[in-house]
Amino acid sequence: MLLQRNPPFLRSIPPNTPHSLINSLPTWQDNVNRGMGRVSVGEVYLMETSYPRFAIHPFVRPVIEIVLESLKISPEQTCFLFPSLRIARAFRSHMHLQLPSSFPEDGEIHSVSEILSAPPGRTIFAVLFHLDQKSLAMNFWIFSGNGISSRLAENCLCRRNGQMEMTLGLPTEPDHEYASYYSSHSALTSVSEAKERIKTRFAGISADGSNIRGVEGLSTSDVYLYSTGMSAIWHVHQMLHDVFGGKFDDHGRPFIGAHVNMLYVDSYRLLEATSSKYHFFTNDTLDDLEHLLNGSASSDTAVLAIFTDFPGNPNLKSADLPRLRMLADKYHIPIIIDETVGCHLNVAVLPYADIVVASLTKVFSGFANVLGGALLLNPSSEFYARFKAHFNENYEDDYFDADALVMELNSRRLEARVARTNENAEALADWLFLRSKAGGMKETVIEEVFYPKYQSRENYERCMRPMRPRIITAASDSGSDSNILDQVSDFQPGYGGLVSFSFTSLEAAKTFHDSIQCYKGTTLGTNVTLLSPFNALAFPPEKGDRAPEHDVKDSLVRFGVGVEDISRILNSVEAGLFAAGKC
Repeated sequence: MLLQRNPPFLRSIPPNTPHSLINSLPTWQDNVNRGMGRVSVGEVYLMETSYPRFAIHPFVRPVIEIVLESLKISPEQTCFLFPSLRIARAFRSHMHLQLPSSFPEDGEIHSVSEILSAPPGRTIFAVLFHLDQKSLAMNFWIFSGNGISSRLAENCLCRRNGQMEMTLGLPTEPDHEYASYYSSHSALTSVSEAKERIKTRFAGISADGSNIRGVEGLSTSDVYLYSTGMSAIWHVHQMLHDVFGGKFDDHGRPFIGAHVNMLYVDSYRLLEATSSKYHFFTNDTLDDLEHLLNGSASSDTAVLAIFTDFPGNPNLKSADLPRLRMLADKYHIPIIIDETVGCHLNVAVLPYADIVVASLTKVFSGFANVLGGALLLNPSSEFYARFKAHFNENYEDDYFDADALVMELNSRRLEARVARTNENAEALADWLFLRSKAGGMKETVIEEVFYPKYQSRENYERCMRPMRPRIITAASDSGSDSNILDQVSDFQPGYGGLVSFSFTSLEAAKTFHDSIQCYKGTTLGTNVTLLSPFNALAFPPEKGDRAPEHDVKDSLVRFGVGVEDISRILNSVEAGLFAAGKC
């Protein structure tokens, strides 16, 4: 028994999933073409759905057209829509910075909430730009993650057609892959309660007020929700510059970031889009980081903060957090840790961080049909009072109601889901390692396995949460993969659900990818197992813009391991390896 068959090019995964974030990319070349932007206009308009940051979502396109028609905008112009005036102004500033002579610093911003019949309490603002400026505009849309939600757009369209009740945009087919979950779990009716539950789960706070994160005094008021994970990261960068005085320190030196191990690829794109600089360090070059910090007084740059993902994506290497914390304390700079891949149920990184960020879109949601992001302040941080004051003064809750309700609904069985993906991913990683050159196999197409158990294991395990049983009450049990989410489980922290491995040749990697039977597309942390050829999409060789220090091989493939029966996963992988071995 193998995994699910992949849908045709650009169709949603799973099939017929409203607001699915995953477009099917069945072949290696499909990923290269997507990474190079070689998707035709016709193909884009045939897309059933899209990751709303990566493209203009099918629900957002008609809303933009309504605005353009209502404002009688010329055919040479278009607009982007934002959920607050502050974000619209930030987009305008971004465009002026990129095009100072052709994009006015005080360009007009249009309030279009009434035009679009926005739900009560929601605002929408339009910023116009010329069509030939769209690539620069898309940089902000993609890498700040601050555009309007696809569900906000859908609800505007429904309201304009007389349907005033909020729609959540969930699957409706009785045989849908997620039907059993959504038929046995209903969304809350209170948005404020949903957001409070999301904050409580993300903070890891129990009913008695204790928390699993290892920091005393933690409160849900230390959690700030955003529309996307990238929006949370963007707001952290904005906050750091505001708190520490802008782009330059007190001595007039430009701020740079210190990155340890590879960050999420769009974090780099964000910096490139804002002309921000960074120094890159690895586990092997932390002495260089210490030398930089020690000589900062005589340097021509100032370190704004230390940034790291725990563990990194896709090479799953973990930084030495205790050492980074020691350096940060000594030189009085903050540490920002993105825990999206590790997940707070598996790792306790808050004691080492001043701020933790995460994409709730990934593991926290699991269903890949809603976006969301969060940041968490460490109340023990020396910067806590300053950071807290900034967010309390500047934070705007523009996380759309329907998205919050779906995110809360999806995340109810988080522990059971993470427990299952931990087990499946470790079983797959162990199985692959035994069949790899790194594991001692001579005649094999597998070069190396990238998984926290096999990459900087000591660093990861030092931050792994203590193993203790937690009982999850069963809601239903029909025997399907989706109902694994409701089965009783004693939760044990693990190494996470992401597994990557490289091949001895690029041809073997391509053959494996194209021949294996499973879902293929971007994102991670999903209930369904998902395969991606990371470099082909994130750093296509034709672009030639890869940083060598990222150390991600062209022949690497990445599995986001799901909750299916492990035998189905292993059978599919084995069949793909058999094809790759004949290259």
